[in-house]
Amino acid sequence: MAKKKQKFDWLSIRKALAYFKRLWPFLRPQWFQIALALAGTAMYSGGYAMRLIVIKPFLNLVNDPDSLGSANAEAIVREVAPWSGVLLGGAILMGVGTYLRQYYMGYVQSYTVINLQRAIVDKVLTQPMAFFNKEKKGALMSRMTANTSAASGLVKIVIESVISQPVTIVAVLGVLLYTSAVLSLATFVVFPVVLIPVMLFAGKIRKATRKKYQKVEASGNFFIQMLDGIRVVKSYRLEPEQKAEFERVSEDVFRRDRKVARYKGTSRFSVEFTYNALMAGGLFLVGFLMSLPWMQGPNGGLGMFVQFFAGLVFLYDPARKLGHSLNDVQESTAALDRAFELLDRESEIQDSSGAVEAPREFKQIKFENVEFHYDEGRPVLRDISFDVKRGQMIAFVGQSGMGKSTLMDLIPRFYDPTGGSIRIDGTDLRDMKMESWLRNIAIVSQETFLFNTTIRQNIMTGKPDATEEEVIEAAKAAHVWHDIEKMPEGLETKIGDRGVTLSGGQRQRVAIARAFLRKAPLLLLDEATSSLDTGSEREVQKALDGLIQGCTVFAVAHRLSTIRRADQIIVLNEGRIIERGDHEQLMKLSGAYANAFRLQQGEESEPEAA
Repeated sequence: MAKKKQKFDWLSIRKALAYFKRLWPFLRPQWFQIALALAGTAMYSGGYAMRLIVIKPFLNLVNDPDSLGSANAEAIVREVAPWSGVLLGGAILMGVGTYLRQYYMGYVQSYTVINLQRAIVDKVLTQPMAFFNKEKKGALMSRMTANTSAASGLVKIVIESVISQPVTIVAVLGVLLYTSAVLSLATFVVFPVVLIPVMLFAGKIRKATRKKYQKVEASGNFFIQMLDGIRVVKSYRLEPEQKAEFERVSEDVFRRDRKVARYKGTSRFSVEFTYNALMAGGLFLVGFLMSLPWMQGPNGGLGMFVQFFAGLVFLYDPARKLGHSLNDVQESTAALDRAFELLDRESEIQDSSGAVEAPREFKQIKFENVEFHYDEGRPVLRDISFDVKRGQMIAFVGQSGMGKSTLMDLIPRFYDPTGGSIRIDGTDLRDMKMESWLRNIAIVSQETFLFNTTIRQNIMTGKPDATEEEVIEAAKAAHVWHDIEKMPEGLETKIGDRGVTLSGGQRQRVAIARAFLRKAPLLLLDEATSSLDTGSEREVQKALDGLIQGCTVFAVAHRLSTIRRADQIIVLNEGRIIERGDHEQLMKLSGAYANAFRLQQGEESEPEAA
């Protein structure tokens, strides 16, 4: 029973207005433009109905042969002139109203979408790393673009149809009531029948549209995956498989879209058929009533008949548009649901009430019995405890999947521990303001990300208000300035998507320059040299040697030779600490670290021996 009530709930008008209310914060800045658009709507509706008024007096004049003729020309002009003025006034109202409605509706629609997208981007940027690990890029892109564009359609539907079409219908009905109160009563009774098809198909259209947008998101995921993996696609000649996969994905979208179109088409056919059937019945009824003696008075006759029937015809267009628009509401709201899901999502990692500023000059970072899992029942870190004094270098080593990167992600609070705590000078990291803590951190990772802009702007992400001298000094400290000077445009060189025009070593050194500029007391190095050739690694290592001076450093390294001077090396296995100490201590222990170090040394010396 509840489902049925929802399906027939005010012919979707209530739903449209509820979503319009939800959009109001994004519409409010354009209230003046909305008022002008509504004024245009009222002017158009008034002009539209005014054309009806002139029919009866013109026909009454034509239907009286005695009043026609050259002898009565002056009287005819006096009779006709006011009604001609009414027609002209209606035309002016419709023209001006159309301009106001179209121009300011376009303004409001565009600005509303932009405001909504800005709000969603703001919300997405507050989400923790876990959110981005779970969500697919294509789905997020679709929700932030295609789905938010549905706001434009809903605003148009509400203002141009849910509001303006009823205004037009009321204006026409007012003229019909003026023309004949008796006939209008019959119209008021049967007119709502036109909207029955809208009620019947509203739920089906909404359900099908939601499924369609899910398939659209899958299509977006395909494009992102294909572009991200284009090197693999090209090198392994996977073009036929990619084409086949896209055919499958696009076919799913087509099927869902076709289902929505079928429901909408059937609904629109039903609206058209029902209205025209009522028109035929109305014509027959009016014709029958016209034959009755009491309809032949001064307010009856041919003029009244034609004017009333013309009114029924005039009702057709706004009634048809209203019916179709109420079905379109289902599409727009189904799309907006996906966008609003992002807007309503609260970040799992937030500052606690009473959170304090993170100290710039902290003395100790302490891990106390830290536990972490991504999925319940599958722990990644177990009972991790150690402490780090300011200025020390701590290295995490171990095979892939043992928890090294997860530990690194806990330090900047990309995730919160699911057990235990991380304390800064005795204060739980969760009780510190996240923004102030992140100002203490610079990160250089294996997968260096650079923006598709200039070298200067990429370095300045470390400090947006940096001076020219500071940028150059950072580039010199990172051992990349010599390379930049050789480039035709120097710091203004555009580096392409993800820095594709730079070598791997250059990208890493630009990222290190960014970290130099930040001058953060805490540095995270996540396998910063593992993907580089020997020559590039030496250059990057020189830059890192300068960067870590005076910093507290957490490092993950594939090449164990790069962390020999770490104050503390923590060896992880299946999320637990199995060894701990400096290089010399661990070598004497002859455990997992010593075995791995000797193995790597042997592998690195083999080419030289050959």
